[in-house]
Amino acid sequence: MEQKNEFLRCTERSLSILDNGIENMQRYARGEGLIRLGFLRQLGVEFIPRLVSRYLAQNSEYKIQFTFHSDRTPELLDGLLHQKYDLVFCSRPTESEDFSCVPIERQNLVLIVPQNHPLASRHNIVLEETLPYPYIFFDNTTGLRSVIDELFDNIGQHPKIIYETDEEQVIAGLVSHGFGIAVIPMIDLLLKLNVKILPITKPTYTGNLYMIANKQTYQTPAVVNFRNFIIRTLLKES
Repeated sequence: MEQKNEFLRCTERSLSILDNGIENMQRYARGEGLIRLGFLRQLGVEFIPRLVSRYLAQNSEYKIQFTFHSDRTPELLDGLLHQKYDLVFCSRPTESEDFSCVPIERQNLVLIVPQNHPLASRHNIVLEETLPYPYIFFDNTTGLRSVIDELFDNIGQHPKIIYETDEEQVIAGLVSHGFGIAVIPMIDLLLKLNVKILPITKPTYTGNLYMIANKQTYQTPAVVNFRNFIIRTLLKES
């Protein structure tokens, strides 16, 4: 009798484990689960929180979790390549068969100068007019360095670089304290600092930030659903 009772208990436990497994598979198929995001810091202020909150509101009946990590483009792409993230939002990588890229947001570059700078009286600027003044630049580890180098390649001249760093916030802070001038993406932080923001009229620049996925990695239904939601949302807003 004891052996029979033990057999029944084992059978019940096995059936319970099987039921839980089936339930987990059903939740997984519905798009529940974890979504790991990596993004540039500037996108963590408004863009990412807005999209995630909208997605969760539309899927409140499902158990969906997110993790958030901000970094620079090279580190984000490396993390995506090594399956640390499911999706990253950053500058476009160089041509690679590993990544699929969807443009998500326009990236505008501006010139910033201290408020007491000779160029601060201007309303816009031609890049060639900035050459007499020392620059603070993104260093070679950043994706923006090659973009800004290309802008100067277009005019056939390059500025005097006195400082380099990998953080746009640091560049903006240095400019606000008079260390030099800089070409930088338009970010909300600039509106709070003691800098003059000048649109660059020549050479013109059209760039985007991208949602990037690793084509060589399996994407769970949760990730696929969120990725498709972003694409649909962007199409409606465009």
